[in-house]
Amino acid sequence: MIGCRVTPKEKQLLVKLIKDSNPDAVTLAIGDGANDVSMLTEAHVGIGIKGVEGREAAKASDIAIGEFRFLRRLILYWG
Repeated sequence: MIGCRVTPKEKQLLVKLIKDSNPDAVTLAIGDGANDVSMLTEAHVGIGIKGVEGREAAKASDIAIGEFRFLRRLILYWG
């Protein structure tokens, strides 16, 4: 799911809704700013991207990458 114009609390609640509705699902959240921290910590796996908005997302995530373009390799290789 891709969210646009969503508050940080709504992002977190969407991840929680998915986790609660399907306990077998594994959630992955990707964010690049401080407004994504709560979503990243709620998800089973959080990927933080270091960027213009700062490093808060990278610090709060399970995995930190430098640019969005590294996502393809990360997801395709690690699943």
